[in-house]
Amino acid sequence: MKILRQTSITLILFLISLLENYLNTFISLNIGIYIFFIALVFLGTDFFDQSNVIPIFFSGVLYDSFFSTYYLGLYSAIFLFVVIVSNFLVSKFTKTNIVYFTIISICLLVYKSPIIFEFDINYWLYNYLLSVFVNFTIYLFLKRILRINV
Repeated sequence: MKILRQTSITLILFLISLLENYLNTFISLNIGIYIFFIALVFLGTDFFDQSNVIPIFFSGVLYDSFFSTYYLGLYSAIFLFVVIVSNFLVSKFTKTNIVYFTIISICLLVYKSPIIFEFDINYWLYNYLLSVFVNFTIYLFLKRILRINV
């Protein structure tokens, strides 16, 4: 049962990353809507458990295999680092919108670090700032929708 759970989490994360890649391919704007990134931050801030490390790692390996030209395991490390940083920051500080904005800002830099290193920072700075606000808004919207009020 444990293996089935981890396999299904890996498959769901990979499908979300597939959706993100196709969504950003067909959007004609320069704004990145990173659904998989938001899912990783959501996992890190609300649902992080040691049993989620292996599915995140394997989804990174699948991402590297199908979508990346970098070394195998680079995105696995980036995905795990995003989840760990978001979990660390949310555990150290109170859960406020400023903390969530800081988490999105820092983790988006980590998430898109291969692109930052490949291109000039001026090429990507405007798109980064716009992406932070768009993804933060989507994150807050999803967080408010998924909140359970009992």
